[in-house]
Amino acid sequence: MNPLISICLPAYNSGRYLPATLACVREQTYANWELIVTEDGSPAPVEAMVLAFARSGPQPVTYQRHETNQGLPATRNTGIAAARGAWIALLDSDDLWTPDHLADLVARAAERPAAEFVHAGSVLFDSESGTTLEIRAPSMDAVADFPRSLYLGAYIVQPSSVMLQKALWTRVGGFNPAFRYVEDREMWLRCARARARFSFTGRNTCLYRKHATALTTHAGPMALASAQVLQQHLDWSEIAPGLRRRVTAEAWTSAGRLVLRSAPHHARSYFSSAWRIRRSLRVGCYWLAAWIGSLGHHS
Repeated sequence: MNPLISICLPAYNSGRYLPATLACVREQTYANWELIVTEDGSPAPVEAMVLAFARSGPQPVTYQRHETNQGLPATRNTGIAAARGAWIALLDSDDLWTPDHLADLVARAAERPAAEFVHAGSVLFDSESGTTLEIRAPSMDAVADFPRSLYLGAYIVQPSSVMLQKALWTRVGGFNPAFRYVEDREMWLRCARARARFSFTGRNTCLYRKHATALTTHAGPMALASAQVLQQHLDWSEIAPGLRRRVTAEAWTSAGRLVLRSAPHHARSYFSSAWRIRRSLRVGCYWLAAWIGSLGHHS
C-alpha cells in the first residue's frame, strides 16, 4: 500500500510558525504526498514561502487563496476539494509531525483496510518554551467504548493527527462552515454517526502547539457551539436516550451559565433549550435568574 496522501493545510496569518510546519512535512519518511496550502484571506500572504518550499523537493505543492476570510472549516473544505489523493492528511499551519507520522498512518490503514478515519495521538506543547503540557489521545477504554466515548468527549482526536478518506469527507458533506468553534468535534461525530471505521495508531506522532493567548474570551461561544453539536445528535440511536438528554441539557445549561451576567437574554434562551430536553429544578432556577437579569438589562 503506497497511496498518494493529500496534505491539506489551511493558513491564516501563518508566517511565524509555517516554516517549521513545512519543514516537518519535508522530513516525512513517507514520500508519496502532495501538499495543498489554502490561505484564508490573510493580510500578509505566505505564497512566496509556499512556492519556495515547492522548489525544495519533488512532491507536488499547490497554493490556493480565499480573497476574503471564510473561516477554518470552509478553508479545509477548499483544500480537500482540490485533493487528488484518496486519503487526506490534515495539518494546521502551526502544528508539527514527527518524521514517521504519515508512515504510521498509512501502515495502520493497511492493517485495517475497512478504516476510513485513521489518527495518531497528540503531544500538547507550550509554544514559547517547548515544554510538554499533556498527551491528547484516547485510552484503551475509550477505544473500546467507541462511539459513546467520542460522544462524551473521552475519545480525543486533534485535527492535525487525522488522515481520512476523501470519500468519507464527501459522504458526510465535509466540515460545517457554520461552526467557528469545535468544528473538528462536529465533523468527527458526523463521521462516527455515518458508521465510519475509526482506527488509532497508538502512537503520539502529532505535536500540537498551545499558544499563550488565553481562551477565556472564547469560552461562551465554544460552550454554545458544543451544545449545538450535541443538539444535532439527540436522536442518535447508538447512544442511550437518557444519556443523550442528560449530556445535551447539561451542555445548554453550561452555555447559559457562562453568559448569565453578560447576556441574560441569551442565557434564558439556552436554559429554555435545556428545559425542553430535561426538566430539573436547577435549570428552572437558572432560567428564572436569567429572566430577572434580562429585566435589569432592559431597564
